[in-house]
Amino acid sequence: MPPNHRTQGATLIVTLLLVMLLLAVIMSITAQVTLSTRRSSADQDATLRAQYAAESGAARVQARLRAAQTLISSARFATTTTIPQIEADVAALCGLSSLPAGLKVGDTVCTLSTRPQGLAEADPNNPRVNVLMRAVDAAAFAAVGLPNTTDAQRRQFWSEMFSGQTGVALNGSLEGATYAVTYGLRPQKVVKASANGYRLEFNVPDVKASAQASGAERRVTVRADQDTLNLLIQRPSLAPNALFTNHHYLSGESEGRGEGIYFTSRTLFSGPVHTNQHFNIVGQPWFGGAVTSAGCPAGQITTGPTGPTCAVAAVPGANLNGTFVSATTMSPNDQAPSRCNAGGTGCATPQFSQGVNWNAPYVQLPENGSDQQREALSGGVSIPGDVNELQLYQGTVNGQTVQRITYTVPGPSGPVTTQLALGQNGTLQLLDTDGQWKGAERQPDGSFKPGAASTFNGVLYVGGKVANLNAGPNGASGPAVTSFAGLTLAAAGDINITSSLRYADPPCSGQHVRNGDGSVTPAPCNNLDTRNILGIYSAQGNVNLMKDQMGTDPSIHAVLMAGTGAVRVDQYNQGPAMGTVNLVGGIIENYYGAFGTFSGDTATSGYGRNFVFDPRTLQGYEPPYFPTARNWQMALMDKDVQPLNQPLRLRGDSVSSTANDQREPTP
Repeated sequence: MPPNHRTQGATLIVTLLLVMLLLAVIMSITAQVTLSTRRSSADQDATLRAQYAAESGAARVQARLRAAQTLISSARFATTTTIPQIEADVAALCGLSSLPAGLKVGDTVCTLSTRPQGLAEADPNNPRVNVLMRAVDAAAFAAVGLPNTTDAQRRQFWSEMFSGQTGVALNGSLEGATYAVTYGLRPQKVVKASANGYRLEFNVPDVKASAQASGAERRVTVRADQDTLNLLIQRPSLAPNALFTNHHYLSGESEGRGEGIYFTSRTLFSGPVHTNQHFNIVGQPWFGGAVTSAGCPAGQITTGPTGPTCAVAAVPGANLNGTFVSATTMSPNDQAPSRCNAGGTGCATPQFSQGVNWNAPYVQLPENGSDQQREALSGGVSIPGDVNELQLYQGTVNGQTVQRITYTVPGPSGPVTTQLALGQNGTLQLLDTDGQWKGAERQPDGSFKPGAASTFNGVLYVGGKVANLNAGPNGASGPAVTSFAGLTLAAAGDINITSSLRYADPPCSGQHVRNGDGSVTPAPCNNLDTRNILGIYSAQGNVNLMKDQMGTDPSIHAVLMAGTGAVRVDQYNQGPAMGTVNLVGGIIENYYGAFGTFSGDTATSGYGRNFVFDPRTLQGYEPPYFPTARNWQMALMDKDVQPLNQPLRLRGDSVSSTANDQREPTP
């Protein structure tokens, strides 16, 4: 049967219609997929832009924290800054016109945790940040990338930085996204930290930043690395020094001749070392603590209206193998300088285990003991003139271990001796003329009579010189300072030490050892919870170690200081060598006193030095009312009021994000 052409035509038409319909469906589906893909890409782009913007807000806070830490680390008070000025600034932190009367160490000056705005004030001349304004100048701001700042701008920076829970808004935009973050350090309280210092305790809050881009929102939370910190404002104690020299010379005459003191391969210091001048280095001296030099040239330390200072600009550097090398030209770098003689022999290669700062601030030594005299009159032992002999030793009274303090002074009818005993309860007893121990009642002039037992703050002040300081019957080998006693002996004149002075419970033992490979094994200091400590301070004389009385290899457990003179060995260059002075503590002196003479590595007279630094002083434990520098300093400290040895930062490894897509669903 022949094909029906009419039927074939109808079938073709239907097929074409079906194909066209199928193509239309495919095109419709493809268009939907393309539109959905485009929408997904747009959403992802908006989300990423919001994420980056939120993180940018957190990074902006981090930049401010980094700048604040750098600014505070560069803080320097003028040498003319006075105690009343600092006290007025501390009072202003609290919104007070003056500090409360009768503050004791550890007392809270004011509580700021309930103040939402922290240190911020509506007043553009906000006095609450005066102490920061006094310590950080425009040059410091320029050094962190903020040049030409005005007083008003710097005051605003600190007001915003410590703006508490209210905080300051740091809003901005990035690639079409906007972000918002509010931030402010949160002051908690102001505390009297020491006899010469205050601290502002504050919290570092977490940062919460949010951002939006084309309806997409991201929120970022970044935790603070340190939650509690302290801003410390103080005249620092001089006790935490293994060695401190104002003039790095034996005497003014030596300085005039340019005869410096050299550190050699025998020099092993485990604690901080500072000079206001330049170090002289040969061989391979080892420094286990931080080393600082103020760089004042020889002959340029002068006395001005506010005390000793450097008369010219500092010249950072050191004398290496007899040649001065500036810090900027030290090779291979200023942290590991090396200079050899021609032919590569006789190299100066000091080892700085904890770094060196060749451009440190000049630190003024006190020149009198007025602080110690005041404390001795109010709660210690005050002796107005010279002392023939002063004995410090551990003894027993009525079966109890005590700290004996016995002193003999000239009298109109001959020497007069006073015998005191300090008990573990912190009170003094007096040996009466009848041979009985009775309570020692302090008199206004500093003397004692039998009566009510007085408390003792640890300070002994002598208005003249101490001709003979010794450990009494314990001088040969027994303790001079009992395990519970903390003592500071301050004298206007010379202090002559005639015997070993040992702790009953020393924090360290032994000596530093140079190993065959050139490394150093420090002396062990494994007893840092012990409480016995001694400070010896001559304000206007010398601390003299009388070798003819002290004998061979004496031990001195104390922090020794001479404000205008030196800590030295009497007749150091006469007679035979007599071993080594075994010091546990530190030395602070105006001139670098001599201990002995040497030929190469062989001692020819006097004593050698085995100096072991007492690390407890770096932890804040030191002789009572030990002298402080006259310079005020500012520093960031951790929650335990120890130096902050890490960046003030946000923890980048703990970023958390949440998203909230606010776009309406496609119908």
